[in-house]
Amino acid sequence: MTPQDALTVLNFLDQAPSHHALVLRQDDTLIRYAQPGSPGADRIRRDAEILLALSPHGLPGPELLELDLSGRRTRHAFSLQMLPHPGAMQGREGEGEALWHQVGAYLHQLHDLPILATGFVIPSPDPLRLLEDLNENMIITDSDTEWLSSWITSLQQEAGEPRMATLHGSLRPANLLLSPDRQRLLGVQDWTCAHAGDTARDVVHLPLNAYGAISEGYGGPPAPMLLAFITRLLLDLRDAAQGHPGLAAATTRLLALFQFKPSGSTGEHGQQAIGMKGV
Repeated sequence: MTPQDALTVLNFLDQAPSHHALVLRQDDTLIRYAQPGSPGADRIRRDAEILLALSPHGLPGPELLELDLSGRRTRHAFSLQMLPHPGAMQGREGEGEALWHQVGAYLHQLHDLPILATGFVIPSPDPLRLLEDLNENMIITDSDTEWLSSWITSLQQEAGEPRMATLHGSLRPANLLLSPDRQRLLGVQDWTCAHAGDTARDVVHLPLNAYGAISEGYGGPPAPMLLAFITRLLLDLRDAAQGHPGLAAATTRLLALFQFKPSGSTGEHGQQAIGMKGV
């Protein structure tokens, strides 16, 4: 699809929702579009800015061909992108270990770059403060708060100081672009939520059972990633306790945590690997 073809298609599309950017794909061409001046258009701008900033650093992924947020050429704000392969597949939760290893290596390369998402920093919540909130709202007991605090403190000591970098911000399996045989990571798409923050937060929406392979590819211990996962779980629980959506996500995370088996570790060694020894 040429840029002119994309403009023709956009003129026939219905008006996009005000708060979301919609996506249209044909082969290796991808269009993001939203109402001009809307939050969705702001997300398209953010995505385009990061793609342009990443381009000189050789990180594989979509190539930005055109960006027009004005709404003068069509009734939509839009970006036009070329994907790395016309047959690129979206990732799934059940991808193999070798693929997750590549994801870890990709994230390591991303996080080693100078911070690109300037002016948009999201601090990490304090997991111990979240525990106190849950205790004050009578979601967890005093005794549970005590042992959970001990476990989290142990994880924090193992994880060390958080490191700030540019984050994808919403990295889910569907944002991974894979080769048609699903063996190679071709890049990452949808940078609409990119921001600066603690590097470990970039894995919180990826499968917990992939953390071992991701950390090996990343070249670091799994403790920071597990700490970020648990912090997100506590945040979901607090949101649910305050009447906001979050219970379904928290339940999914709890089930994943119960089933989590560190790679190559069982029993006491497995507990030690995830920071639970002595709890």
